[in-house]
Amino acid sequence: MDGDLKGKIPHYLTYEVTNTDKKKIPYAYEVFRNLALTGTDWVPGTQVSASGGFGTANASTPCEDSAPDALAPGDSYTSCGTYMMSKGVGVMSVTHTFGGSLVSPADQVTSWPVDGGLAKASMGMAAQGDTIAVRWDAGKEKGGVLELPATLKSVRKGSPADLAGLELDDDQRHRTPYYVTISYRNPGNTDLYPGQASSVRVLTEGGQQIGGAPALVLDGLEIAGCPSDGSGGMVPPGGKVTQCTVHLSADGDEPVAVGFEDADEGDLSVWRAHVS
Repeated sequence: MDGDLKGKIPHYLTYEVTNTDKKKIPYAYEVFRNLALTGTDWVPGTQVSASGGFGTANASTPCEDSAPDALAPGDSYTSCGTYMMSKGVGVMSVTHTFGGSLVSPADQVTSWPVDGGLAKASMGMAAQGDTIAVRWDAGKEKGGVLELPATLKSVRKGSPADLAGLELDDDQRHRTPYYVTISYRNPGNTDLYPGQASSVRVLTEGGQQIGGAPALVLDGLEIAGCPSDGSGGMVPPGGKVTQCTVHLSADGDEPVAVGFEDADEGDLSVWRAHVS
């Protein structure tokens, strides 16, 4: 293997699928598309594909894709999928998701935690309330990539009723909002644009990274549980700004940490979350 997969370690997931419906399920092998192995770095493993199907169909490997094209009522099949993960990274959870993307929560989430995975993922995380340096690209004219002292102030659980009045789709309307408040200090010599909200991620038990947005960006309305700081302007050198972002999570998938996607590296600076 070369490119992004070079040097990564294969992990093999064996799973069983049963058709409990009264109708035949076509394309039964596509279950693998929605299964994810999430690492202790909160990054999903890369599914290895082979022509003609999903997973590794090479008999010389310890993982054979044996999923059928269709599954009759009451029938089951057992198959195996291969995931490539970075060296030294453990597995936190196995997750089946439907819908969603990197910065949007799945519509449905079912997860199976791996023993010790969450504890390993939590090692090295900052505590809520700690101030850590996050990397944010302020632009060439404003000093380039800055290390901003940032403090996670709170993570609060809201209610779908909080979103009444917002123009949301049917799935979003039934999701649970979580409100994340982080303060930043401008360490540079020029004014800082307060646009850090786009880098904030809620990390969930199901291994998802859920992006958020300030309440005012969602629909131009104020949400009582997530007020803006009211300034809306540039932050002077040495000044501070506090931002609240709204993250919509599928029911039952609870936040366990908050991450900031560092500029130019793609890594996450992470705090443990205590939801109130």
